Formats: sequence, C-alpha cells, structure tokens
Amino acid sequence: MRHTAIRCILFCPLILWLTIAMAVAQEQQPSSTPAAAAIAGATIAEWKGNIRLSLPGQSFSYPQRGEQLPRGTVLDTGSGRLLLRLSDGSELLVRPHTRLQVQQPSLTDGSYFQLLLGRIRAVINKRTGGAVPFELGTPSAVIAVRGTQFDVEVNPRNVTEVDVVDGLVEVYGRNATGGSVLLEPGFSTRVGMDSGPEQPEPTNEMRPEVERPEPGENEISGKSELEVEFERAEGDPERETAESAESAEITEMKELQEISEQTAVAAEADSKPGSEPQ
Repeated sequence: MRHTAIRCILFCPLILWLTIAMAVAQEQQPSSTPAAAAIAGATIAEWKGNIRLSLPGQSFSYPQRGEQLPRGTVLDTGSGRLLLRLSDGSELLVRPHTRLQVQQPSLTDGSYFQLLLGRIRAVINKRTGGAVPFELGTPSAVIAVRGTQFDVEVNPRNVTEVDVVDGLVEVYGRNATGGSVLLEPGFSTRVGMDSGPEQPEPTNEMRPEVERPEPGENEISGKSELEVEFERAEGDPERETAESAESAEITEMKELQEISEQTAVAAEADSKPGSEPQ
C-alpha cells in the first residue's frame, strides 16, 4: 500500500502535465475552415460567347467545359453567359456583361464569390444542421443563404439589388452600421454603398420589367433550373436583344460615371489655392 501511494504521488502530476501539454498543442494546430471544405472553387458546366478568365498569376484565357476555377479567378462574360457548378451541386448562372470573382471563405470574409458588376442567378442547395451559410459578396452588400434560388445585380454605381424566388435570404449592408433584412420568396431589396438594405418590397413592384422564374417551373424537364435557363436564353433572340440593350445601358452609365468623376477631380484641382490655370 505504501509503495502504491508513493507511485501515485509521483505519477499523478506527470499525467496531469502531459494532459495539459496535449490540450495546448491541439489548440495551437491550425483548424480547417468548414466553409472552405464545403464548396472549394467552381467548375464551368456550360458557356457561350466571348468570355475571358483571369486566373491567379496568369494572363487572360478562354473557358473550357469542366475547368475548375481556383480562388482569385476573375470572370468577364462580355456578351456571353456562363453556368458554374459547385462541388455540392449548387449552380450559378452568370449573365452577359458581368464581372465575378471566385473566392474562398475565411475568418474575415465568408463569401464564396464577389459579384463586382452585372447580374447572376443562383440556385443553392439546402444546407442543414450546423453547416456554414453560403455567402455572396458585392461592393455594397453581403448575401447569406442556407438554400434558395435568388437573383443578384450590381449596377455601375455599386448599388446591389437582391430578388428571392424561393427560400429565405438575409442581406446586410457592407459599409453601413445597422441590421439586416430577411427576404421571403417574391420580395426584393436594394443596398447602396453607404446605406443599409431597404425594407423588402414585392419584386414585381420594385422592377416589374425584369423577367424572373417561378419556383419549380423547370422541374418537369429533368434538368436543373439553371441548365434550362441557360438553354432557353441561348435560343431566345428577344432575350438576347434585351440583354444587349441592358448591357449597352450599363456601359453608358459606367462611362458617364467615369466622366463625372474625372470632371469632379479636375474641378477640385482648379479650385485649390495657387493652382495654375490649364
């Protein structure tokens, strides 16, 4: 009994020290981000038109079906369109004259994509339990979903519009303090660069001229929602004309904005004391 007690006195502190050391070592090991493992990059499912890819550290290239796009890839669709498929089966339809950057979620930014300009339609598979929500960023907003169908558009003034077809979407202002709004099917919101999201309004009242699908309208075809949408747009001359007119308007607005900014800078320089007249 005496020897047993002595052994206990000697070994108990040693065991306790080893337990603490192992716990500290585990805490110091880098933990993988669940979001990064859920959807890593994107794959090109279909494409059409003059689309340019800017892969990280490379000059621009043209897309290939089945090509995997790593983090940092920038897509410019020009007059074309692109269908992206994610590793969990979710899909994004990138419309003409859109710029989209592929990202990877991190502790500081949970976005899988950054929509810089233009319009996309997304069908995100439902993510249940403790799964990290899918997030999409824009210059003015952050859109978080767990499974839904929605449209996002960013105009040349960096104003973001979000329209929900199915499911629920939460929208935050990126550069403004304040809360978020929760969008139900058939509702939309707008977010400016320095403002929070507007209160939700019915989609057909906010912008009735934009065509939006009804949830489940493509299910009978046996194809995904966005596969049917891609094919339908490809064979619809009226839609092609409408999208071309819309893209021309976006380009014109962007040029006017750049001219306005250049004029403002020149005026500010001329108004400074001691500036020489040009």
